[in-house]
Amino acid sequence: MWILIGLLVLNFAISTTLSILNLRHLRRRAGDPPEEWADELGTEQFPRTIEYTSAKTRLGHGARAWDLIVTSTILLSGLLPVSAQWAASIPTARVFQGLIMLAIPAAIEYLASIPFDLATQFGVEKRFGFSTITVKTWVRDQITSLLLMGVLGVLLGGGLLLLIDRIGRWWWAPAWGLLALFQLLMTFIAPVLIMPLFNKFEPLEDEELREEILALANEAHFPLEGVYQVDASRRSTHSNAYFTGLGKTRRIALFDTLIEQHSHGEILAVLAHEIGHWVKHHVIWNMVGSILGSGAALYMAALLLRVPWVYQAVGAGDLYARLGPTGPVVAIGLFVIGILVSPLALIVSPLTSWFSRRNEYQADAYSLQLYPHPTALENALIGLSEKNLSNLFPHPLVVIFGYSHPPLIQRVSAIRKRARELGLTRDS
Repeated sequence: MWILIGLLVLNFAISTTLSILNLRHLRRRAGDPPEEWADELGTEQFPRTIEYTSAKTRLGHGARAWDLIVTSTILLSGLLPVSAQWAASIPTARVFQGLIMLAIPAAIEYLASIPFDLATQFGVEKRFGFSTITVKTWVRDQITSLLLMGVLGVLLGGGLLLLIDRIGRWWWAPAWGLLALFQLLMTFIAPVLIMPLFNKFEPLEDEELREEILALANEAHFPLEGVYQVDASRRSTHSNAYFTGLGKTRRIALFDTLIEQHSHGEILAVLAHEIGHWVKHHVIWNMVGSILGSGAALYMAALLLRVPWVYQAVGAGDLYARLGPTGPVVAIGLFVIGILVSPLALIVSPLTSWFSRRNEYQADAYSLQLYPHPTALENALIGLSEKNLSNLFPHPLVVIFGYSHPPLIQRVSAIRKRARELGLTRDS
């Protein structure tokens, strides 16, 4: 038990220390920005960026502390063995008993997260002019998300518990195949079935921009089902653009805020970057990495679920000895193993973050080949950073552990270096 609590505390301490270092580093560097960048970075925004980062940091500290308290209470209170005992007494199949058991701590953690979600959406984000969400939309999002998680949870969780119950020791192998199939299937159906549950996807109204995008995609031999604009402004003024789907469901999605805030050239430069991820096979490799990681995680879970201390740690040792690895008891093991995910993810995050940042540099370099206008790409990135009040001076350790994208200054410097190598001028 105390090993589990210790891991939770350690994860909290490391994450909190990194966020404190990050804020201090921002305050120090923003007060004395590099001279060569001072005119380009919008230094008049620095005080507001510091204020925004400070507010998010304080809220993050509170959310992590509250999550630590809630999870520790679930572990120390004896709730898990009591809930498993109750679920085992329900006259239904072991799989459904296990699903009931999994739902109990999940429901507690969800309810506990609501105050901080509200504080984020209607507090910090609203105060700094980013959140445009209404209470009605927030409630509808919550209901939709719960229904969706319920359906997917029953399908995936039920399938997992059924395999554990029927196959035994080697359940992880077919479970790995099932999860890989699910990941691939979701890539195809999410753009047409799930994402539209939250946002309205409409064909891009700007015909000129649409033709320019299709021409850019055609030059890269990038097949598209369509170009859509997303009503993201219903929730936030933050802007973004992305590719989603595979095969016949592959589409470009542009936030309406991006269309309003950026020129055609800047949007095309951003999309050329996204096409670069496809050309460099980053999407496929990310999927392969995710599938391999899922297989390793399931294999480790299969080993741990047969270790008595996993159940003894939370006071369910007698239940495990009496009932064995049945539905509700196995659900306890899965919950305990889930607690270990965050510390393990923190350990591997420097490697995964490095690969992600490398991919971003490669996609930027490709963007200059497909759309040889480096000024447009620079302006798009700087504009996005200014409008989003992004931290331009993250602490190096925070970058190592958690930045999937390179910091803006390093990223723009790399773009300029690559542009010189290609013989491009900033005004081309």
